[in-house]
Amino acid sequence: MDTVDARFAQLQKDVGRCHATAAALEAGTDGRQAAFDALLAAADRLLAYDAQVPGLRQEPARRTTQTIVLWTSRGTAALAALTGAAVIPGWVPWGWLILLLPILAVALDSALTPKPLAKDRPHHRHRTSAALLAACTLLLSTVALGTLSAWWLIAALGCATASFATGLPDGPSTNRSTT
Repeated sequence: MDTVDARFAQLQKDVGRCHATAAALEAGTDGRQAAFDALLAAADRLLAYDAQVPGLRQEPARRTTQTIVLWTSRGTAALAALTGAAVIPGWVPWGWLILLLPILAVALDSALTPKPLAKDRPHHRHRTSAALLAACTLLLSTVALGTLSAWWLIAALGCATASFATGLPDGPSTNRSTT
């Protein structure tokens, strides 16, 4: 049993114990109001924790997503930098830098300043976006080095477009409190 379930079960037991204590006291008994206050407090703690459970259950997957995005971005940045450096000895024409430098900038931004994922938002699309950007960089690098046909450039641009589309932030948060 994980810690989330154990904590939830403990809070349920606390509510049950407080309920049994309050139910055992007869009306007009001195401690009955205090027992009901304890029951309400225990129920409030249970309800507050219940609202946090979905986020707590997603936390390990969210940390995994952050790690995947971080290391995929670092690999993408390294590959784009190495392919860009291949311009110096003349292995890659200078024109490829037009496509490689924006990818390098995005990958470096993501690799050097990792952004925390919002707790109330879906996070799997970040994995997809990072993987598509890495595939785009790999395809561009192999086409630039002459390993693959130039027709693969279409697939690389498709991967870049899909990476951009999946990496776009979604609308504003829906659970803002109105005061």
